[in-house]
Amino acid sequence: MAGLPTDINIDILSRLSIKCLLRFKCASKSFCSLIDSQEFIKIHLKRSIETNTNLSLILSGTPAPILLSSRYWGGKIFSTSLDSLNLGVELDHPFKNCKGRTPIIDSCNGLIALKNDENGIAFWNPSTKEHLILPKFWGDLKDKVHRVVDGFGYDAVNDDYKVFRLVQFVRENVEYTEVSVYSLRSNSWRRIRVDFPYYILHGWDGTFADGHVHWLVTNNPKDDIENLIVAFNLESEEFQEVPLPHLEDKKNVLVMFVGNFSGCLYFSCLCNYPQPVDIWVLKGCWTKAFSFHRSVGDYVKALAYSKSEDKVLVDKFKYGEEDDDINRWELYWYDPQSQRAADQVAIHGVPQGCRDTLVCVDSLVSLAAYAGRGVAGREGRMS
Repeated sequence: MAGLPTDINIDILSRLSIKCLLRFKCASKSFCSLIDSQEFIKIHLKRSIETNTNLSLILSGTPAPILLSSRYWGGKIFSTSLDSLNLGVELDHPFKNCKGRTPIIDSCNGLIALKNDENGIAFWNPSTKEHLILPKFWGDLKDKVHRVVDGFGYDAVNDDYKVFRLVQFVRENVEYTEVSVYSLRSNSWRRIRVDFPYYILHGWDGTFADGHVHWLVTNNPKDDIENLIVAFNLESEEFQEVPLPHLEDKKNVLVMFVGNFSGCLYFSCLCNYPQPVDIWVLKGCWTKAFSFHRSVGDYVKALAYSKSEDKVLVDKFKYGEEDDDINRWELYWYDPQSQRAADQVAIHGVPQGCRDTLVCVDSLVSLAAYAGRGVAGREGRMS
């Protein structure tokens, strides 16, 4: 390959896995320079997303607050190739040896944002093992905190990765909201002035899709369930409302969820038994993509299509006795045509128990290229 034109080398290398590319960097200085270039990193990432390749399933031992449980893995995080789903490998994430819970906020372009109860928020690329610890903040505010939610995503217009934190406080029984945004480009936080006339009922972190971070909210403080989706535009840093899909019987809805499925926002809700778990996908308008019979599970999280796109990988939870919930999370390939869970997925090396799952594309996206050299272990600043 040494004698080939650069554009042909780029085309060939862009088809390889991250593991192969990291080995190729040792072959020569020219290969190392090419693979480390921002142009190649973006080409490789674009090809991976378009061809649905180089994907990993991330399993976090800290469950999402959708289903709370004391049975989690003490902050352990595992990864397995989405192509094989066979062997899970424990990852050395930035907060691995820290006390407290370490939930994952979200994943975008190969980067993962995760937070720790005692040590704040970090950006982390599990493929390159690079990470950046963000500064702590809000320590100067003494008001009673009602809800804290975070979001993470990519601002394509400014080529920047951002964390968005929304904090709702209660001051003399009157709620008010403060918002701050972290920019990887500037490596700093800043508070922004926005109008947020909504109420957060649950402390679930946002979901990134199509340049926006999404949360379920209500505009009535007396509601016990959300009635709309709010989207935060990472480029304009403004909020906009996203109506819910049409629900035939809202009175039967118990819990609502939003997530990311194949790059699109999806919405699902848990209704009174025996109503199915329906999942809508937003592509210009809401379309009901899947309907899961309750025999499949009470909470069903759609993760990814199979290579042939005839099956969907789902993580399902079935309510049961408290002492038995350690075995209630199961991965399955689901057949949308027959509306049945086809094949159960067993990942060796991953402990059982309550967990959170997400799909992450393997990438070479470099934190150092955005925030400066010497990123690993470095803290940003607050402004």
